[in-house]
Amino acid sequence: MQQIKNILKIIAFIMIPLIPVSSQATEENRKELIFGVHPYLHASILVERFTPLTEYLSSKLGQKVLIRVGSDYNDHVEAIKNGKVDFAFLGPALLIKLTRDSNDFQPLGRLSFSGKDSFRGAIITRTESNIDSLKDLKGKQFAFGDPNSTLSSLLPLRLLNDAGITLADLAGYSNLKNHHNVALSVLLGKHDAGGVKEEVLREYESRGLKAIQWSPEIPTHLFVARQGLSQTKIVALSSLLQNLHKQPASTNILQNIKKGTTAIIPAQIEEYAELRKLISPLLINLQQ
Repeated sequence: MQQIKNILKIIAFIMIPLIPVSSQATEENRKELIFGVHPYLHASILVERFTPLTEYLSSKLGQKVLIRVGSDYNDHVEAIKNGKVDFAFLGPALLIKLTRDSNDFQPLGRLSFSGKDSFRGAIITRTESNIDSLKDLKGKQFAFGDPNSTLSSLLPLRLLNDAGITLADLAGYSNLKNHHNVALSVLLGKHDAGGVKEEVLREYESRGLKAIQWSPEIPTHLFVARQGLSQTKIVALSSLLQNLHKQPASTNILQNIKKGTTAIIPAQIEEYAELRKLISPLLINLQQ
């Protein structure tokens, strides 16, 4: 029975892009809200991770909340811009891309980990590798994640550039869609090094990975509302998300989103200004 339920959830997220979101009147009359997530993990895993949250929001709003997983990071950004989703979860680089032309996207809150509200990534290689610094990557194969990922593509590219390493200096590079693919490719020796978030490095560290360079600390992932979402709905979503940690079932919901999450705190677009300076010149996609 549980397997059937999971299959139905996956079918649901495949069908969601067909649901139009066009106006506030439509929003008020529709039976559901659409919640978007970028595909930083396999879609079935993301549906499983965010279902406790959407079920909680559905119960409080009296309106079904459905999950839409983007086919890639660009698709997720376009879905927010074009109103295919009502609100969304996204990483810092995607926020910067989303707000490049307009700041008219209301933050609803961002993740906090026992008071720590920033995170970092690493450039990794195999433990037995003789690669000890970024300069050792000349002539090597490098694995990036999705071209629009903060910690698996944009910040690693910035770190390489700051070390004097261009893409032309590499023997080659690939975009492998998500952090886990990068870690596994490096472990298997298909690539000499790659970029991942700290959480993924810790997961595979004991299997033979090490960090040769850490990224700066950056603000955490956040929730935003689409343009045109009613202020009533924005206030309701913000309140539910930012007060979630006070609810009896909050631990399961928050930990499901990301291990170690203890609260969703207020967020401001201005908090991402330093990251914007670092990666704005790099927001043209890496060639896939």
